[in-house]
Amino acid sequence: MNWASYPAFTDRVLSMIGIEVHWIILQYILGLPLLAVIAELVWIKTRDERWLKLSKTIAKGFIMVFAVGAAMGTAAEFGLVLLWPNLTEAAGKYIYFPLYAEIFAFMMEVVFIYMYYYAWHKLPEKVHVAVGALALIGAWFSATMIVSVNCYMQAPAGLLVGPYSQGYPKITLFIPAAIVAALNVTALKSAGMDILGKAGNSVIVAMPSKIVKAVVADAFSGKTISQSVLWGVVKPAARAKLANVPVMKVLDAIMFDTVRHVGVYTVTFKSPVFVPSVLHAIGSGIVVSAFTAMAFFGYSAYRRGGENAKLGFRYSLAFALVSIIYQGFVSGHEMGVAVAEWNREKFAAILYGSPPFLEKIEYTLAGVSNYISYNQIPDWLRPPTIIHWFYYTKIALAVLLGLSALVLAYLVFIRKKEPYSPYLLVLPVIAQVVSFLGWAVREVGRKPWTIYGIMDVKTAHTINPPPAWVDFVVETYFIGLLLLLCYAVYRFLWKNGENGESEASKEVRA
Repeated sequence: MNWASYPAFTDRVLSMIGIEVHWIILQYILGLPLLAVIAELVWIKTRDERWLKLSKTIAKGFIMVFAVGAAMGTAAEFGLVLLWPNLTEAAGKYIYFPLYAEIFAFMMEVVFIYMYYYAWHKLPEKVHVAVGALALIGAWFSATMIVSVNCYMQAPAGLLVGPYSQGYPKITLFIPAAIVAALNVTALKSAGMDILGKAGNSVIVAMPSKIVKAVVADAFSGKTISQSVLWGVVKPAARAKLANVPVMKVLDAIMFDTVRHVGVYTVTFKSPVFVPSVLHAIGSGIVVSAFTAMAFFGYSAYRRGGENAKLGFRYSLAFALVSIIYQGFVSGHEMGVAVAEWNREKFAAILYGSPPFLEKIEYTLAGVSNYISYNQIPDWLRPPTIIHWFYYTKIALAVLLGLSALVLAYLVFIRKKEPYSPYLLVLPVIAQVVSFLGWAVREVGRKPWTIYGIMDVKTAHTINPPPAWVDFVVETYFIGLLLLLCYAVYRFLWKNGENGESEASKEVRA
């Protein structure tokens, strides 16, 4: 199935570019403070001034990109509100807490990141390191809140998977008893609904996602019960009373009851893919940051030499090697297991076109015994097959990245060579591409859903979309700002007007 065949193609591309530009920048806020704080801790321990200079240079890198990253995040969020208003309304009503908490996480980032940068030698050393640690915690806290919402969209709490012949996937719902009393339970059972038990004044059911998405679509289109799919399962005795009741009123009652029982403040964190997703996202930021720092210091050593640059290269190389191993064999593996278990359509699309033996290997590594092929998935559930190419391109580039770090580590730490080269600048680009492709697999593979099993793309989309040329202009603006930021960072860290050497360049030069 073609990705472009789903509704709102140009608006989806705009959202993709806006969020990805934000993510490109955000990764440095997740990774560079960690490198800076650890380098400062080494300086406090050893009193070797090179480590202090190294920490300051890394801090200069993330302080520049933070403000632009924050602005890009605001623009991306504003775009979500404009282009996907029903999605943001649902999030605001039913899973609001992490979005609210993220405001405080962002405030924590702003306060401590700038305090860390501007308070060198103005605070006691250990206090300054603590400020840096709080800046890092703020960044990770912010990322965790946003990722938790995305996890709910990928696999909401209460998701049940099983044979498609039995109406799966299904969503666990707590339906108020008053609503259940008005419905034809026998008809709903014949449509695939299972009654799981009771909780107070609620009946716990496993509702097929096909029914859930139809009710959600009717609710957000403003239909009454007599106009919706619910009309067919309303008892005759209740029809006169319910005919003109908005479907949204029923949906709100069900969702509020469900969220109340699952946990108003914890519902997004109970997504079955939450933990591996957070670990993988933070790991991606560390990998990209480490390879970027390594390339910067390596290129500095190539152009100007200097022991400080060489120390920075060795330090970030060690970080790059450890983080890429962690990302591939720990968090990456757990992420694959979660996708195979909870997003089986996505996993089947990833493997689409692969040789049978490779499919079996992937399912074995994921620990999933029930083998599902792409052609077994109902048409309306099939994700785009382009993610197959995204995934294996990502894997190939990630392996190349890991091997590069391994070879460089061997040359530097074992052979005591100095492999400084301008070609090192390719590695952070590859790292960013790997990160982008991983994100693309996650998001594109979620189609046709915006919230898996609950809301599809068409329902989430605005009824007043902008023309394609407006999308193109905004996309160009986002990309232009990213390129301008790259140039500004280059000028600040590498050049400085007339003399061609900045303060940061002097710090990495012996």
